[in-house]
Amino acid sequence: MQGTRIHLLVGGLLLVAASGSVQAEALQPDPAWQQGQLENGFSWQILDTPQRPSDRVELRLMVNTGSLMESSQQIGFAHLLPRIAIARSESFTEPQLRSLWQQSVDGERPLPPAISSYDFTLYNLSLPNNRPDLLKEALTWLADTSGKLAIDELTVQGVMSSGVDPIGTFPPDPKDSWWRYRLKDSTLLAHDPGQQVKQPINIDELKKFYQQWYTPDVMTLYVVGKVDSRSLGEQINKAFSPLKGKRETPATMPTLTPLPPQPVSLISEQVKQDTLSIMWDSPWHPIRDSQSLSRYWRSDIAREALFWHIQQVLQKSEQKNIQLGFDCRVQYQRAQCAIHLNSPNENLNTGLAFIARELANLRKNGFSKDEFNALLAQKNDQLSKLFATYARTDTDILMSQRLRSQQSGVVDIAPEQYQKLRQAFLSSLTLEALNQELKLQLSQDATLVLMQPKGEPEMNMKQLQETYNGIMMPAPAAVSEEAKPADAAAVETSAP
Repeated sequence: MQGTRIHLLVGGLLLVAASGSVQAEALQPDPAWQQGQLENGFSWQILDTPQRPSDRVELRLMVNTGSLMESSQQIGFAHLLPRIAIARSESFTEPQLRSLWQQSVDGERPLPPAISSYDFTLYNLSLPNNRPDLLKEALTWLADTSGKLAIDELTVQGVMSSGVDPIGTFPPDPKDSWWRYRLKDSTLLAHDPGQQVKQPINIDELKKFYQQWYTPDVMTLYVVGKVDSRSLGEQINKAFSPLKGKRETPATMPTLTPLPPQPVSLISEQVKQDTLSIMWDSPWHPIRDSQSLSRYWRSDIAREALFWHIQQVLQKSEQKNIQLGFDCRVQYQRAQCAIHLNSPNENLNTGLAFIARELANLRKNGFSKDEFNALLAQKNDQLSKLFATYARTDTDILMSQRLRSQQSGVVDIAPEQYQKLRQAFLSSLTLEALNQELKLQLSQDATLVLMQPKGEPEMNMKQLQETYNGIMMPAPAAVSEEAKPADAAAVETSAP
């Protein structure tokens, strides 16, 4: 994560100095998040936000069910179920349900009413503040969806004939050329979450799928906003405790295979000009103890230093036709970081050579003392504004952060503890440790990925690879055993 975005996704006891290590200690979650579980296994998590009394109240129901659970006779069922849920509910008439949805969408940051993916289905409601009546209705609708979904011939036919599908998918475009390439040799490839259901629909098979996979023990309700958490807990118990069922068949864990090192060129309708990416792909492991947190922080700040340095050098250069982008994300047990070069076709090779020379220079010489001091000053300044930043963080962002941390296995800690531990980390960081981490990261193999719009002259990927290898290879031997590829990406994941 970069800029002023606070690291509330990762937290815990920082007991590992840059030059050594001690026994790892388990991280303690932020007590501001109240959590509970009903007797039937249904879980809930509530964050009351008195600092944001005017914000909307965000609700998300996460059901650990998606297209990966579908058999060949059930294709499209996971995506069809939320379509049925928003069309009909046992506790509401059609006008009442329509009214609920009209009030449950944030006009400034609209989300689809539900999102289906490979391993989850997420229901999204955003309610006006200070509307306990609407909150009660939302809980009733979610309870209907969770265990009393109206699945019959008439309802299913009505949904299929409407021609409207307001349900989103994750990723947003499962047929995107890059995503399809990324799924190569993965079990996910045959389970597109946006795939259309086969017709005619077997209603009995649909009911069976619903009863098998929509069980309360694999559901979690998240609520963020200015709410009476005690009263809300009672309402949750009343609404969801009658749910029955228990998951008997374990769900398949979705995973991506390692990104092949060979360069690849793909055609994409999402890009307007050629985009060449230098990608580093590695395994991702949860952050639950102090040592993994320390490694994450150290590698994270090294990436920020790397990106910041290249930006500064590029601004002072004569490379005026290159625009840089950087991102890191975690998806399905893989961490991926990339430098993106947006450039006209004819400038790609020279632009790549420029960036590669800077990467090789950083690997060899590291950060300068002045750059290190400037980076630390920036990080300390951001840390001093932590609570002001937190107070301005909207409820929908707090919700998104929570979902990302939960899906990535990252333990949240309280802002107060974060400030203390982050300061200790920054105070212990040395230029030598930062440069060692930079050298390690830049010694790992990278994959060149070129995204081209239709109609562009096809680039010679072999030439681009030779340009990159000619500058960056051979890579020096690894300099440290404790830095691991599991910490090679910031938590920007998968969650919607």
